[in-house]
Amino acid sequence: MRLINDLRPQKRAGFLGIDLTSKEAKPSACLGLDNELKLIYHGLLNRDSDILQIVNRFQFDLIAIDAPLSLPKGLCCLEEGCSCQPISEAKGRNCERELARLGIPCYFTTKKSIIKAMVYRGIGLKTKLESEGYKVIEVYPYASKLRLFGKNIPKKTTPTGLAFLKQYICQLLPNITPDVDGFKHDMCDAAIAAYTAFLCSQGKTELCGEPEEGTICLPVLDRVT
Repeated sequence: MRLINDLRPQKRAGFLGIDLTSKEAKPSACLGLDNELKLIYHGLLNRDSDILQIVNRFQFDLIAIDAPLSLPKGLCCLEEGCSCQPISEAKGRNCERELARLGIPCYFTTKKSIIKAMVYRGIGLKTKLESEGYKVIEVYPYASKLRLFGKNIPKKTTPTGLAFLKQYICQLLPNITPDVDGFKHDMCDAAIAAYTAFLCSQGKTELCGEPEEGTICLPVLDRVT
C-alpha cells in the first residue's frame, strides 16, 4: 500500500477508482487522483473496512467502482433457490443489455452469474459509502478503454496488453507517469476507473441503463491519439 499524503483527514480530494474483487481474501486495486489529476494514493486493499478508511482519510468527491452495483428489477438476490424473478424476460440489467447493443461484451447480472460474490460485495460497499454521504458510480474500465482508446486493445493480462495500458494511461494522466511502471493490470483498471469519475465530474460521460435499476458511466470524449 502506498500513501502519498500524510495520514491526517483531507478536504474533498478528487476521485477514487476501485477494481473490486469478489472476496476480501484477494486485494482490490485502489487509486486516487486529486482534482488536478495528480496521484494521491494507490494501494492494494483487502477488506471493505480498509477501503472505507482510505475514503474517509481523503474524502473523495466521487468513487468509481468496477463491479455491478445493483440487481435487475424484480430480484432481491441472486440465489437460484429464491422465488424472486426479474421483471424483464431479457437477460441481465438494462445497462448491460445497452452495452451489448453497443458491441461491448460484459457479464450479465443473473442468478447464474459467475461473479455473484462480486455483485453482493459491490452492492454492500456502495451502500456503506452512500450511507456516509459519498457519491458512488458504477464503471466498467473495459468499456471506458474502448471509448478512450478504440477497439484494437490487446488483452490486459499479456505483456503487450499491459504495456499498451501503461502507455495510454500516461497520455491520459501524465502526472502519474513516474509511478506507472510498477502497475499491474488491476491498478491500470483502477486508474481508468478514477479517470472516468473525473470525466463524470466534467460532464464528459453518459449513462447506460436507467437510474431505477442501475447505470454504468461511460466516457464520451474523443479518443486519445
